[in-house]
Amino acid sequence: MYHSLVLSCKVSGDPGPKEFVWEKKGIHKPLQKGPSDILLFRSLNKTHLGTYTCKVSSPQGTSVATYNLWMDDLKYRVFVFPRASNDSYVLVQARPEHPLLNFTVCLRSYTDLTRPYSLFSYATKAQHNEILLFKPKPGEYRFYVGGEYVTFHVPENYTEPEHVCVTWESPSGIVCFWLNGRPWPRKGLQKGYVVDNEAVAVLGQEQDTFGGSFDVLQSFTGEISDVYMWDIGLSDSEVKMLSYSEPDAAPIFGWRNFPYKTEGEVYLLS
Repeated sequence: MYHSLVLSCKVSGDPGPKEFVWEKKGIHKPLQKGPSDILLFRSLNKTHLGTYTCKVSSPQGTSVATYNLWMDDLKYRVFVFPRASNDSYVLVQARPEHPLLNFTVCLRSYTDLTRPYSLFSYATKAQHNEILLFKPKPGEYRFYVGGEYVTFHVPENYTEPEHVCVTWESPSGIVCFWLNGRPWPRKGLQKGYVVDNEAVAVLGQEQDTFGGSFDVLQSFTGEISDVYMWDIGLSDSEVKMLSYSEPDAAPIFGWRNFPYKTEGEVYLLS
């Protein structure tokens, strides 16, 4: 599980002394009371889910802020895309807080498709292939940043799931690619580029416009799971560790707390 979470109760325009009272709905005693505006969860888990309030008192008056914590833990579950379509996909309901100079995307897929298909599509209003993980044919992956791509040739495998991780770093443009924990030779792409954070991310379709214009001939059928995105480039040892343990680095979104919405015919199964 992710290691920590901080809730911050900021008050502007009042320089005087303040008292912060943190409470959780359903618990009668305050969780924390004093001058600190921070509520720290050192190891976030499902027991922490719920509604929290921060009551701030000062000589100027009282203010109250409300926070809702939720978690969609999809461990041991997969999204199943049963048929080709132009309207079935998973919308990832999270995005980076700031533009990206580095990132990592990882996921696991299982399919017997031999035609082109999209796994992960991250589109902005300016560029529909801002980030795209695409498989044009068996034995080949294409990875796009800012509309340009590099190709990685891999063994054709119709009988096993494929776990893919890819990292990109703007200062050098270096792309690292792993298949089932094995690194491929590094390549270069879009040195100096900045990935916009005002984006829509979907699984199972390629966006040809911002948030839509899907092509049935590029749709995914099969299973997708273990989807993660970080705003850093993971190391080789960190990627290899993903095959048997939880990641140490806190992601933008990940399978143990995955904010999503399914559209069309997509099923979440064990």
